[in-house]
Amino acid sequence: MTKPILYLDHDVHFYFVAALKRHGYEVYSTQEFDNQEAADEEQLTFAANRNWTLLSYNIGHFSDLHQRWIAESKEHAGIILAAQFNPARTLRRLLNLLFLADPKDLHSRCLFLGSWLDI
Repeated sequence: MTKPILYLDHDVHFYFVAALKRHGYEVYSTQEFDNQEAADEEQLTFAANRNWTLLSYNIGHFSDLHQRWIAESKEHAGIILAAQFNPARTLRRLLNLLFLADPKDLHSRCLFLGSWLDI
């Protein structure tokens, strides 16, 4: 199964880049492309143009942005939203989701990581 390629928003700690790479995922951060100051829609457009799934803690903004894109028939490679709390728990939940998800399962969907169990 093909693994999704992840693009981490500026608010996601760089720890996740190294941790996800250790688990075999292709991961990029806004810092790597000097996009830290880009607006949320620019971040989503950047990821969508590369077919990368975006991970962010900015739940409100990206949830609203996803709804607007769907209403405008715009597509993206997926948005994963997480609450900013325990990094180890967030990583476990993210790995569980990524293990089960094919990129086509994430296409133009907005998923909340809090709904994924810690296994």
